[in-house]
Amino acid sequence: MSQKTEELWTILHEAGVVEGDIPQIENPDSPWYVKVMLAFSGWLAALFLLGFIAIGFEFIIENTVISFFIGALMIGGAFKLLQSPNNEFIEHLAFAISLAGQALVVFSFFDITRFGDEGVWCLVLLLETILAFCMPNFVHRVFSSAIATASLYMVLNGWGLPVLFVSIIMLLASWVWLNEFRFLKHLGRLRAIGYGLVLAVIPLKGTALFGYAGMGWSSYSKSELWAYPWLEESILAMVMIYILWHLIQRINHQVSIPVKSALLLTIPIVCLLSAEAPGFSVGLMIMLLGFAGSNRVLLGLGIASLLFFISSYYYLLDVTLLVKSQTLLMTGLILLAVRWCVLRFSTIKLEVPRV
Repeated sequence: MSQKTEELWTILHEAGVVEGDIPQIENPDSPWYVKVMLAFSGWLAALFLLGFIAIGFEFIIENTVISFFIGALMIGGAFKLLQSPNNEFIEHLAFAISLAGQALVVFSFFDITRFGDEGVWCLVLLLETILAFCMPNFVHRVFSSAIATASLYMVLNGWGLPVLFVSIIMLLASWVWLNEFRFLKHLGRLRAIGYGLVLAVIPLKGTALFGYAGMGWSSYSKSELWAYPWLEESILAMVMIYILWHLIQRINHQVSIPVKSALLLTIPIVCLLSAEAPGFSVGLMIMLLGFAGSNRVLLGLGIASLLFFISSYYYLLDVTLLVKSQTLLMTGLILLAVRWCVLRFSTIKLEVPRV
């Protein structure tokens, strides 16, 4: 602990701002960009580790039962390593071992089980969900949450219900980010899961921009295709209403009833426009969640995803540029009108202290 910290605490204590002894400062957590580099390094190391096992221990890869148990032991060993005191090298090593173990277990799922592709992806979803809750490492939880999200997408796609995927994930992400401070003991776990959900839903939703084939809609007849964008946006509208209602409750006494009504009535209009520009409502919801929690990383993801979805919609050649420009213009005007109404009719009053 530095001398400046002790001097600052003494000054604050004498001024009556703080009480008691100076708290012990734990080792600071690594920045997010360091964690991203660790994740990439872990994936690369896991590939080399799998290659080493495949070349040096070929019988492990060929025998699915042995592959399953070896993979489970590797995941268990990674869990024990991650329980040790914080050390960047140990975390890096454990993450690589866990990824290689997960690959062996998943490969064995496809060889051992006879439940069909949906059943296998259900097992992968269960495995990654358990790891997301149990593994004591932020990057590992983000990765497991993202893989679990992708597994859910594969399950729903196999069942012919891809239209429910984005709505389910956004509802889960909304609950996590709106209630993260209610469970302070599990704050790190909830944030990791929230980031994993958001990071997975953006690219998976992005596949819908390319003829909806990536979302599994190509298996339906052309007469049925028209309903799915509208059905998905209708469900997303309910999720957005849940987010907005939760935010209104936080400042219930500062917002008038006309403003609340205007905000709630705007959501169906935005989602209708989002049916023409897929992904717009998803990016907007991520921005709202980031703004609600003062989370700059989440807010940045929302802005980046919104720009990606709007740009992709504008430059795809399914409709004319004139129609696209009109859709984006209407969306922007509606949002500006809502902003003007909120600033004009809200009842927020700033208390100026008297001198």
